[in-house]
Amino acid sequence: MMLSRPFSKQKVGFVASVIFVGVSLGGLRYLDQSVAQAGFWFFMGLTLTTGFFHGALDIVLLQREFTKTHCLGKALTLYAGSAALLAIACARSGWFLVLVLLLMSVWHFGEPYGRWATGKSKRCAWIQRAIAGGAPVMLPALLSTNALKAVLPAAVGADAALAFVIWQGLAWLWVVVCGLGLTMFRHRLCNNLLFAELTFVFVINLLLSPLMAFSIYFGFFHATAHIVRVIGKYRRGAPFDERNRTYRVLIQPISLAVGITVVAAVVILLTVIWHAGGVELSAGSNGRLLNAILVVLTAVTLPHLVLISRNAVWLTKQSSAPPFLRS
Repeated sequence: MMLSRPFSKQKVGFVASVIFVGVSLGGLRYLDQSVAQAGFWFFMGLTLTTGFFHGALDIVLLQREFTKTHCLGKALTLYAGSAALLAIACARSGWFLVLVLLLMSVWHFGEPYGRWATGKSKRCAWIQRAIAGGAPVMLPALLSTNALKAVLPAAVGADAALAFVIWQGLAWLWVVVCGLGLTMFRHRLCNNLLFAELTFVFVINLLLSPLMAFSIYFGFFHATAHIVRVIGKYRRGAPFDERNRTYRVLIQPISLAVGITVVAAVVILLTVIWHAGGVELSAGSNGRLLNAILVVLTAVTLPHLVLISRNAVWLTKQSSAPPFLRS
């Protein structure tokens, strides 16, 4: 009897989790289909909160890696400079924005953090990274082609047709990589965590519009996992303040990250209000805002993914994030 109780509790917890996820997906699907531009507003809301905060935590990693003031200053200058140059290029070309964002997303979303690739050959590890990183951004071009075609003009303007051709071409290339991986490595390619993540991404892209599905993946799954991972890792290594027994070393960079997030959110919210002008936003206004957000996200993703890859080993070791949040 005593052995059956924990097992029963685990089963109850699993069933409760499945019900919660099912109800949540049902509610999101209803909003997506019945509320105009629900995907856009979910994207805006999650980007302004968890999305920006997960990016602003780069200051924590920068301060960890560059302890000397002049080195930190150079790193910040390089970080801001590379983001600014990429932003200019992406603002001038919609198809280039899509191409760069897709390629960077495959690399960044596929960061293993010890979830898989342990003990695997390098080729198998690369294919696992491509499969995991490509799923959130390639599946929309395969499962929701019409919806993607509808949202691209708002996102990239006149380059929408070319951007779609590039996107779908990369999506089919991703399918080929998946097929080759399964042919070459078979059962060695997948493990439980990889299969669970791919299933989750497939389901949300099957049920939701491209923008809503990406919002849930990026704003909730990916960003939340990164926040938990960075704060947990940094807190474990931060010394206690002898007076008030708070994590003094942790508070300063986290407070700075919060400040950056708040400032960025306020600037964008003011832009929204300015565009609105006291009237409900039009589709054209939403398109300009969506394009601006995508340009900013693409620009900061470049230095962000470089920094994350440089710190990937540190973030992986004894990660405090639970397995389902290790994205």
